[in-house]
Formats: sequence, C-alpha cells, structure tokens
Amino acid sequence: MDITELKALEGKYLASVESRIMNPVTAWLNPRLISIDHNRMECEFEVRPEMADPLGILHGSMRSAMLCDILGILANHPGDEVSAITTGMNIDFIGKAFVGEKVRVIARVINKGRSLIYMSGEILNEKKQIVAKGSTSLFVLEK
Repeated sequence: MDITELKALEGKYLASVESRIMNPVTAWLNPRLISIDHNRMECEFEVRPEMADPLGILHGSMRSAMLCDILGILANHPGDEVSAITTGMNIDFIGKAFVGEKVRVIARVINKGRSLIYMSGEILNEKKQIVAKGSTSLFVLEK
C-alpha cells in the first residue's frame, strides 16, 4: 500500500484495512483516517470505556499507543519503501479527554534521514486542547 492508496482511505476506519502496516493494535484502537501526505497524518479516535482510567479520563498508556501507532504508520508507509522501528519516545500528558469524546492525533515528520527518522505528534480533545504531545525517533532498518 503506497501513499496514494492510503490517501484513498481518508474518512474511513483503518481497522478494516489489510496491509502490513496495519496491525492488531491499529485494529483495536480503530482510528479514522482524516488526512495523510508524505509528512503529516491526522486520525480521529473515539475514547472508549476500556481506554480510560477509573475517572473516565483517557489513560496515559492509550495516549502513548495512539501516538506510537499513527507516528509508526506515517513513518512506515510503503510508498517510501521504509521499514523503521521506534528507538525512543518522549510524551507529555498535558490535558484530559473523557470517555465518549473524540480525539485527534496529528503526526508529523520532522526530519527523515538515511538511518533515523525524527517525528512529533499531538493529541487534541474536542475543544482543541492538547491532551498529549510527544516526539520520537525511529531507526531505519536495512532491506
């Protein structure tokens, strides 16, 4: 699946997509692809009860999973014939999102080199407040 094929999925849920870049975590999180290009990807997630802490707030581990998943898909879309694995991730949990709310994850490529890819991402709640913000580096694997 290349970037053109991914672009054709805008507005659709990725859980049903059969591709090597979609995995069981993506299926479980069930993001809806809002937009994608070579350097930016935006998805929407619904905060479900099993994603929340006892207060009904989106759990930090779910925020991490959402960011890592969308950043990884953007880094690994096969149109670039890239395979990359996360080497480190820093996340700040800044705000809140509640069960039933939809959040947006925006992933951006900061720099794509021969051996490392640097990326950033953020999660916004329905009020467009930052819920989490993070950065990651990915190691490009040899073919």
